[in-house]
Amino acid sequence: MIEFDRILDKIGHLGKYQIILCLLVYWLGVPAGLHNIASVFYAAEVPFRCYVPPLDNTSAYPDLTEQQLYNYTTPYYDGEYESCYRYSYNTSTCVPPSTSCVNQSYPAIACDAGYFFDTSVFTSTVNSEWNLVCDRKILGTMATSIYFAGMWTGAVVSGNLADYMGRKNTMLVCAVGNLISGVATAFTPWFELFVVLRFFSAAFSHGAFLIMFVYVVEITGNKRTISGVHVHTAFSVGYTLNSLIAYFLRDWRRFYFVLSLTPIPYFIIHFFIPSSPRWHFSNGRDEVGKKVSERFAKGNGKVITEKDWTNAVVADNDEDVAERTYTSLDLFKSKRMCLITINCMFSWLVISMVYYGLSLNAGALAGDIFLNNALNGILEIVGYVFVQLTMDRWGRKFLLSFMMIMQGSACIISTVLSELANDNEAMVTAGVVFAFIGKVGVSGSFAIIFNFTAELYPTVIRGNAVGIGSMAARIGSISSPFIILLQDYVSWLPTSIFGSMSVLAGLFAILLPETMNRTMPQTIAEAELFYAGKYEQKEKKDVIIENPVTNSTML
Repeated sequence: MIEFDRILDKIGHLGKYQIILCLLVYWLGVPAGLHNIASVFYAAEVPFRCYVPPLDNTSAYPDLTEQQLYNYTTPYYDGEYESCYRYSYNTSTCVPPSTSCVNQSYPAIACDAGYFFDTSVFTSTVNSEWNLVCDRKILGTMATSIYFAGMWTGAVVSGNLADYMGRKNTMLVCAVGNLISGVATAFTPWFELFVVLRFFSAAFSHGAFLIMFVYVVEITGNKRTISGVHVHTAFSVGYTLNSLIAYFLRDWRRFYFVLSLTPIPYFIIHFFIPSSPRWHFSNGRDEVGKKVSERFAKGNGKVITEKDWTNAVVADNDEDVAERTYTSLDLFKSKRMCLITINCMFSWLVISMVYYGLSLNAGALAGDIFLNNALNGILEIVGYVFVQLTMDRWGRKFLLSFMMIMQGSACIISTVLSELANDNEAMVTAGVVFAFIGKVGVSGSFAIIFNFTAELYPTVIRGNAVGIGSMAARIGSISSPFIILLQDYVSWLPTSIFGSMSVLAGLFAILLPETMNRTMPQTIAEAELFYAGKYEQKEKKDVIIENPVTNSTML
């Protein structure tokens, strides 16, 4: 079997050709960031109250202010208007311009004529179009969770597709599906269809993002830290662009239509990128892999000689590698790999739960929703730069543990400050600052766990490994909207859950093996030797290693 890292030693692990390829395929991170955080704006929580005709008829009552309408119609308890209720006096007795029908001594009843939504910030949201408030608010929460279930599906399906039909082809399939489902979502007339189409948007956008990540770490060899980390920078660009698009397009349909067009540039990019040579070699397609590798060499101004190819041949511990089809079940077949997989899945779950919990709750932070979301996106990039500068110095498992404990501690401190603030602006501001620190920590953790997972597993199941990790992450993201909903009942509970789970996952991360400065294994046998501490770096053509399956020695 040909070891692609040895070819990269000759032609460059991150030459100008790989840099160009990475910059091109990073584009797929932009639609993923846009779609994943879009609900911050299309489902923004805007002020509302019961619609009360004829008082809401501006022609009949042109002089009534919004504050007067609130006072006339909406019960006020413990410093807040109960927007889901109105005073139950008979509004049909109102004779304009008199307001004598108003009687605030009447008991409160649920809104019986629909709702009036404040359109001063957003002219239209899915909440205002389909009345996803009060007893229907849970439907909006379920819609967000179903979107994350779509990401779950996309992670599993795209991982298997990528290991079966290659990285490049899978990225194209996902980009096409993302465009179609996204545009259709913007024009859907029914809430139920909106939920279904968003499910598919999630599956395709996230699938493209995951396989793009696998692609760039495979073509950059020992430079995979920098290439893998900045996959997330591309995601953050999309994250931040949400604020810009939403600022100028306050109608949710226009907003969603524009962001759904972003996969289009990839259709041009696709024709300029080669497939992954590492995938070809790991699947026994050596001749195709050689041709693609020659393209890499030419792009970097290098030449691969016959001697280079000879030196790149290594002992193959999985003789049936070309005939086998690997699935996610292979991640659990051995004890060591199973334990590592479970630990990784727990980290993915917690990171995703906290990440989306903090991201989707941007509107609840003090300040402007557009600015808060943009700051969240920018702070993510700060986290990624920090990870890039430290991951190859501090190691993967230490940095992952450190970042997760940091984000957990920041969440807990933010909660304490917010609960004790009692209108103290300094404490409120400090609480927001610590929430942002938590966002930096969880963003960095996401970048680390992607790279770490890809490095822990061999090429033949790497796509499946990242896919199963992302599938576990979806359990976290699916639960995050429901955890956020708990703040309507116990304000401090959501961030307390996020904080405590982060600290726990950070402690478990210490048990994972370190992959810094290690050659990525290509076969399952090599991975098992690595987990056992017996895997030698492949620096020579002939490497004698112990086969854990047969207990024999192979050349």
